[in-house]
Amino acid sequence: MVDIPQPLNTFVNDVEPTLSSEYWFSDGSIVLKAESTVFRVHLSVLARHSEIFRDMSSVPQPKGQDAVIEGYPVIPVSDSAQDIEVLLSLLYDPVR
Repeated sequence: MVDIPQPLNTFVNDVEPTLSSEYWFSDGSIVLKAESTVFRVHLSVLARHSEIFRDMSSVPQPKGQDAVIEGYPVIPVSDSAQDIEVLLSLLYDPVR
């Protein structure tokens, strides 16, 4: 598990999420939270394939987000962690 510096982290209800072992990139620019798992990935990769993420990258995000990890706002998604992992595997490793 990655050590997360405390001043840059706030969690909703003080529950620390589980970091994805496969899709946690140190140079990632967005944190997605599905169920209790978080994925730090590249907004540019998501934006290339999704109009929603493309719009998100062009609109300034509000300050004071509820949850932050390593200084990045946590974006909750309604999909299961397993579904997000499958999606990310298709985007990052399509030949696997």
